[in-house]
Amino acid sequence: MNRERISALDSMRGLAAFGVTLFWHYSHFGPGRVFEGFAADWLYRYGLMLVDFFFVLSGFVLSHVYLEALARRAVRPFNFFVLRFSRLYPLHFVSLLFVAGLQMWRSRAGFETFVYQANDAFHFLLNLAFLQQGVVRTVYSYNGPAWSLTIEEVSYFAFFVCMYYFARSFRLAFAALVVFGVVINLGGFDTHVLNLDVSRGLVGFFGGALAFQLHRKGQEKGASRAVAIVSAIVAAAVIGYYAVAGYPRSTSTLVVHSLVIFPALVLLVLNFPALNRAISISPLAYLGEISYSVYMLHFPVQLVLVTLDESVGLGFRRFSVDFFVLYTSCVVAISVASLHMFERPMQDWIRRRLIRSP
Repeated sequence: MNRERISALDSMRGLAAFGVTLFWHYSHFGPGRVFEGFAADWLYRYGLMLVDFFFVLSGFVLSHVYLEALARRAVRPFNFFVLRFSRLYPLHFVSLLFVAGLQMWRSRAGFETFVYQANDAFHFLLNLAFLQQGVVRTVYSYNGPAWSLTIEEVSYFAFFVCMYYFARSFRLAFAALVVFGVVINLGGFDTHVLNLDVSRGLVGFFGGALAFQLHRKGQEKGASRAVAIVSAIVAAAVIGYYAVAGYPRSTSTLVVHSLVIFPALVLLVLNFPALNRAISISPLAYLGEISYSVYMLHFPVQLVLVTLDESVGLGFRRFSVDFFVLYTSCVVAISVASLHMFERPMQDWIRRRLIRSP
C-alpha cells in the first residue's frame, strides 16, 4: 500500500469537516442567522454539499493508497475491510451509545427530542449494523450525520470489487458506477439502495477516483501545469455559473459539484505548487487528522450544550458570537482528545488482533 500522506488532501478534508459541522449543521440549534453578513453565511446555507466533497476526497485517497496493491492482490480482502472498519466503526459505536443514552434521559426528564426523532430500537439496530439512513431507506436517527458512513462503506465495497476482480478494466467500472449514480439521482429513485444518498456517494467517490487517474496521468506525462490550468478554468467557469444562478438547491447541483467542481479543485491544489504548499501547512493538515472526530462528535456536543441549557437554565444565546466560539471550542477540544486517547489506540488494538499476515 502507498502510505505516503498527501497533506493538501488532509487540509481540504479538515476544512470541509469544519464547514459542515460548524456552519451547515449550526441550523440544529434552531432558526437563526448568526453568520448573516459574513462569507461564512454561504456555508450555513449550502454547506450540505461539503459532504459530497468528503466522498470525492475519499475516492481520491483510497485510489492513492490502495489502487495498485488491490490490483496486484497484495492486500487480503479481510485485511482491507478490517482497516476500513477500524477507522470508522469504534467512534461511530461510542457516539451512538452516548447519543442514545442522552436522548433517552431527555425524554424521561420531559424534554423534547433534539433534532433527530427516530431513536427507537429498530433504528438503533440499523445504526449498530452500519445500515442507518442510506442503504436502508428510512429517516435520520441518533447521531444523524453518521448516515454518510453507510454510504462510505458501500463505496469501499464497490471500489474493492472493481480493483480486486476487474483490475484490467477498472476505469470503465469506475465510470459505470458514476453513470449508475447519476441515473439514480436524476431518475428520482427513492427505495432501499437506489436513492439519493447512495447516488451522492457513488458519484462523489468514483468521481474522486477518476480524478486521481487524471492527476497520475498528468504527473507521468509531465503535464501537471496543464492539469492545474484546465482545472482552474473549469472550476471558475462552473462556480461562476452557479453564483450567477443563485446556487439552486437541486440534485443536479450536487452531481455537478461531485463530478466537476470538487475534483477540479482537488486537481488544482495538487498541481499548482504554490497553492499546494500554502494549503499543506501543518495547522491545516492537522485539521484533516481530527476531521473524522469533528464530524462524528459535533452533534453529541450540540446535544450536551442544549441539554445543559435546558436542564440547568444557563441561558445560552445560541445565535450569538460567544456561543459559536463556545461550541467551536468544545468540538475542537473533544475531537483532539478523541483522536489521541481513543481513535488511534482503538485502531491499533483492532489491527494488531485482526490483521493477518500476507
